[in-house]
Amino acid sequence: MTAGLLTAGLGMGTAQAEDVRIGVFVPTTGVLAPLGNDMKNGFELAARGATVKGEPVRLIIEDTAANPANGLRKAQKLVLEDQVKLLIGGASSAVTLGIGAQAARLNVPIITTNGQAVAITGDQCGKFLFRTVPHDGNSAKASAAMFSERKDMLEKKWFVVYHDFAYGLSNKAEFAKIPGINIVGEAGRPVGTADWSSAISQIQSSDADGVYIALAVGDDLTAFVNQLRGYGITFPVLTPVGIPDTMLQALGDNGVGMMAGGLTASWMQEADNPKIAQLVKDYHDAYGIVPGYQAIQAYAGLQFTLAAMEAADDLSPESLIKALETTAADTVVGTLKIRPEDHQGMQGSYVAEAVKLDEPRFGATVGWKTLSHLDWEQVNVEPAESGCKGL
Repeated sequence: MTAGLLTAGLGMGTAQAEDVRIGVFVPTTGVLAPLGNDMKNGFELAARGATVKGEPVRLIIEDTAANPANGLRKAQKLVLEDQVKLLIGGASSAVTLGIGAQAARLNVPIITTNGQAVAITGDQCGKFLFRTVPHDGNSAKASAAMFSERKDMLEKKWFVVYHDFAYGLSNKAEFAKIPGINIVGEAGRPVGTADWSSAISQIQSSDADGVYIALAVGDDLTAFVNQLRGYGITFPVLTPVGIPDTMLQALGDNGVGMMAGGLTASWMQEADNPKIAQLVKDYHDAYGIVPGYQAIQAYAGLQFTLAAMEAADDLSPESLIKALETTAADTVVGTLKIRPEDHQGMQGSYVAEAVKLDEPRFGATVGWKTLSHLDWEQVNVEPAESGCKGL
């Protein structure tokens, strides 16, 4: 069942024949719902009033529930029944990879604005599959750059907690490649784990003085951090790319001090980025909260996609693929473009720390403060390193 419809600039209503239809696949229910709903909100805001070649854009939003089989069914429905021109979303790497495996049959471009497993533009790269954000390998390079400046962090003994599926396995493998990193233990758990006491016992019995969490962003992650702090473990917690701001607010003081090695954007950049400032205002007006980084990534990803669709000769799959490979779009996070060799988005990232605000802003009491910017060249992983052997 369709989770939601949006006709940009026209409000809800019956689709018009001339609408430019874009299929959005995100988890709006289940353990990854906090992430998926942030993305949904970002896509909807970016689509407001949007047109492609003079025709209004219509988003058709489907809930994948972060389940690969369900995600593929929803992708098939969007393409075959709704006749969308392309698919965008992909909160879960496993869902994105599952849909990507059927890309040739679906015959539309598939764009993820969040899936981070290297394989998406690595050894499972393909002509239909695109990513607008950094992947786990890029995030690991960002963490390595941070460690080069923070010797106290590099010297720590790290315990890795990960989700035992595509994203967690990919992320922990990339973290282990950081030069000089000292990993003294690890604990893998399935998505949907609510009780982390056994993993925390493993941490306590190890010699660790730092925790790296390769957990998919969802309720599991907040449960882990709250339980970790509840057990009196106060040493640093490092995430690869941060967590949504809705979840950061839910953690409150337990989230303060968390570090992110490869955050892609923060609403707290509003002071230095007028486009972020406008997005924060519009997002808060629409949803009553600040945008998390997944919402900002979704907004920027759809801005890029709409620019590519406008630049395409026509809206056929081949023309759209060519335009996605060659477009450089001015977005809320800066210029966004895709590397044509593997369809990897060339975007830098930030080292960030979760800080308590002096006074609430837009309802937020905690936020990601960016400490330093890492440009694309600092986090770049070449196609030969990621495993893409050509499209």
